[in-house]
Amino acid sequence: MSSTATALVQTGPDSHEFQEIPLPSLVPGAALLRVEANGICASDIDAYEGHGGGYDPADLTQYPRINGHEIVGVIEDLGEATAAHPGLKVGDRVAVNPWLACGSCEACRRNQAQFCTGMPWRTSCYGFIPTYIGPGLWGGYSTHVYIDPHTVLYHFPQEVSAPDAALWNPLANGIQWAVMDAGVTLGSRVAVLGSGQRGLACIAAAKAAGAGLIIATGLGRDAHKLALAERLGADVVVNVEEEDVVDVAAAATAGAGFDIVIDTSPVAQQPILDGIAMLRKGGTLASAGIKGKPLTAFPLDAVTIKGIRLIGVMGTTHQAQQMAADLIIANTLPLSDLRTHIFGFDQLPLALETLQGRVEGENAINIVVEPRFTANAA
Repeated sequence: MSSTATALVQTGPDSHEFQEIPLPSLVPGAALLRVEANGICASDIDAYEGHGGGYDPADLTQYPRINGHEIVGVIEDLGEATAAHPGLKVGDRVAVNPWLACGSCEACRRNQAQFCTGMPWRTSCYGFIPTYIGPGLWGGYSTHVYIDPHTVLYHFPQEVSAPDAALWNPLANGIQWAVMDAGVTLGSRVAVLGSGQRGLACIAAAKAAGAGLIIATGLGRDAHKLALAERLGADVVVNVEEEDVVDVAAAATAGAGFDIVIDTSPVAQQPILDGIAMLRKGGTLASAGIKGKPLTAFPLDAVTIKGIRLIGVMGTTHQAQQMAADLIIANTLPLSDLRTHIFGFDQLPLALETLQGRVEGENAINIVVEPRFTANAA
């Protein structure tokens, strides 16, 4: 085994360099993970560009750091066994819960590890912890990651490939937002606005929970996503550039309205307004898409008069991540169809541009970055 890890280290906005970082000694309960795959999402774009997007800018501007928080790999070494990771063995394939949580602060006692305040650094999430905090290997764009004893891991059998296992993170968002937060259950009428990977994950989660009617929306350029939405369980798909989604929703529910609307679309404000119009009285609107600015002409009276429950959804609980892993292992839905691209970590800028839809001819949904060098690096 090598004595160092090769890591793609961000040194500033739009600035990365490869560094060799010594592999750490392992304290009791810790482990060393050989990274196989790392999914990427919009927060990786914000982190790379050096701004906060819809998040606290302080979370995304601490350098140097190794980005990447949707990590899957194989255990290569273990510290002394403790109760933290019972049964963990060298050679196990695991996914890494990105949130490092103390387990005892007020947020942790509420089962909201993503808001933990009890760890000795901020932000306590893999991919956002600077390398000057020992042992430095805190991100997935690296050949190895240090597994802190506080880390929660999800075991995958070897027959589940690492890229497939990497889908557990966006799928966990879908389970958390649609089922655990918004309350999708048997027979629910559900509209998912936006057909990115997390919108599609919400559809898959709603289908698995027994939703009775699912509508999905997208733009004209999202035809490939809407086709996948149908394969994952959507009953109706709407190109919002050609159809009025509020009219389609009224027709689909015979005027009754939806029980739950989940807005996953970034930036656009119209989906929030559409969602309020589409809901039945007493329905729930879950807002997941970061808008980046205040909404104008927000129809607060409609929210009040219809008795709408408006919730913001962010991050995932341990339960949602475990459910996502179990659903991937069960292989009852075509979840692997979400994955459209795999890049080496020397192609990270190209991977991020592809995810943003800036590469002509490439229709991206889920993108995986592997810690390898490619012959045709861009």
